[in-house]
Amino acid sequence: MLNSVMKRIFFVIFAVLMFVSCSDDEGSDFHYELLAAKDASVPEEFEFGKIYDITVKYIVPDDCYIASDILYEYDQTARNIAVISLVVEENSCEPLELEQELNIRVHALQSSPYVFRFWQGEDDNGDPIYLVLEVPVVTPSDESAHESEKTHIKM
Repeated sequence: MLNSVMKRIFFVIFAVLMFVSCSDDEGSDFHYELLAAKDASVPEEFEFGKIYDITVKYIVPDDCYIASDILYEYDQTARNIAVISLVVEENSCEPLELEQELNIRVHALQSSPYVFRFWQGEDDNGDPIYLVLEVPVVTPSDESAHESEKTHIKM
């Protein structure tokens, strides 16, 4: 999971650097913008060691928003998640208000609960507003491990 996150972060940084370095002196024809999470779906619990999908729902305001990805960062025990979109700067953008979804794969490798903070915008003071969802992590009980021994015969 860490490699996947690092690859995404590297890709976003690389893409921004490439676009900035290739822009002309008149300014760029695009910019990046965070889109507010409308909703998110997480499992009720994680079992340690398993991989889970998390879904983030967001609204694409118009057809000038052409590509979206997830910005995923660690903040101590929390995970800050935001939708980042490439926006082409044109005057002829058609309104869409289209609901989209992005999925994130999470490999449950910590024993403490996962706290996911989905960015939903900023308040009047410029502070971030988050949809906060907590997912507890459970470990297979010793009883389950012993049941496996009972149902599997060694040869």
